[in-house]
Amino acid sequence: MKNIYFIILAVALISFGCASKRHAKQGLKFEEAGMYQQAAESFYHSLIADPKNIDAAVGLKKNGQRFLDDKMLAVHKAYTTGDDKETVYKYLDAKAYSDKVTAAGVSLTLTERTEGFYKEAKPRYVEARYNEARLLLDEEKFGQANEIFIEVKKLEPSYQDIDEQIKIAVCEPIYREGSQLLLNSFNRKAYEKFNSIITSFGTYKDAKDLRDEALNKGMITIAISPLANSSSRKDAGQIFEGKISSALTSLNNPFIRVVDIKNAKTFITEQQRAINTSSRIEVGKMLAAKAILTGTVLKYETLEGKTLQEEKRGFLKEVITHKNKETGEETFETRYHKITYKTVRKENKASVGFRYQLSSSETSTVLVADAMEQTASDQVHFAVFQGNSNNLVPGYWEHADKNSPKDKVSDSKGEIENLQQLLKAKQTIKTVEVLEAEVVDSFIQKVAAKINSYNPEL
Repeated sequence: MKNIYFIILAVALISFGCASKRHAKQGLKFEEAGMYQQAAESFYHSLIADPKNIDAAVGLKKNGQRFLDDKMLAVHKAYTTGDDKETVYKYLDAKAYSDKVTAAGVSLTLTERTEGFYKEAKPRYVEARYNEARLLLDEEKFGQANEIFIEVKKLEPSYQDIDEQIKIAVCEPIYREGSQLLLNSFNRKAYEKFNSIITSFGTYKDAKDLRDEALNKGMITIAISPLANSSSRKDAGQIFEGKISSALTSLNNPFIRVVDIKNAKTFITEQQRAINTSSRIEVGKMLAAKAILTGTVLKYETLEGKTLQEEKRGFLKEVITHKNKETGEETFETRYHKITYKTVRKENKASVGFRYQLSSSETSTVLVADAMEQTASDQVHFAVFQGNSNNLVPGYWEHADKNSPKDKVSDSKGEIENLQQLLKAKQTIKTVEVLEAEVVDSFIQKVAAKINSYNPEL
């Protein structure tokens, strides 16, 4: 194992060494042609491939300094013409190149004079850009202002109140949009706007209070009434109630909340009393629920199938080799031994039917409604043989101890493959309890998903 490691390492070193020499040769050619920028880049790659390549280091220092000198000259020209922006960014470009080469192990000279020009121009440029952005902010050109504030922060991370200005530039248009949406009763969209501010910046004006207001106005509080049950299972209604409540509570939707079911029962009772006495109930005072979920379990059945076993008659194939002692020639004899094997069949089923509706507790308007029926099933069909099943051949025989004209060996390729598939088929079936849980959970998820997708603002 160690030998393999050393071989791989040696191959890698040779490869890097070759690459380093190749780049160094290119660097020399560029240098001879007076193309010192390209020469510096080639020597740089040569040194990266092999940090011990002295020729590459020498070549990079010589040509890299020439290239850096050009970059410094550009800084000086910009400073002379009074262009603070060019002075700043040309210097940052020169500094980035110097740092890049230094990281490769070669030190270049970036003069103090060049750095001085940068240090003189940068404060003027930063102040000018900051003031420009403030004017844009006053003109409510938030996007343009933010771009400049971000530039200022990159150049001077702690400049004045730069973080607060960026917050205003980003948050104010979102805040205004959210406020307008809230005013027009687009509560959910307003919530998203205010929540994005809080998520990104923590606080801004009264965004948190407005977010909470939007949430309260847009929230659908749901009470689940006792579900009717017309199925054969007595506790089907309670099962559905509990699972629906759990599924709705688990939704990652701030606008859906399930309220206490006892409150729902009180509401149903009071509602019925109001209908009987022709009186009016103030739902908002009596029940903290904006919607009532009612429904009926129409079907809740499980059917465990019978295990059907059948004895099958077949043959075990045996090939016997005979060898002629005089000639050495081999002949083959095929014999079929009568055997029995067993096939097993079974099917389990679970069926559920459910009808429901979500209605406004104030207007009785149906918000969501659906009726569904679903069946889940599982089957097994396999064969069992106590012996070497690889040589098992299907067929039929009349008598175990003697031959009959009715005996038949079904040794075609297709028939043998079919039998082998049965022998390898799964033998474990899902219980009716498992199927029941699957189909009920599937139902519940569909109910929850439909309610989750309901948006009164669309």
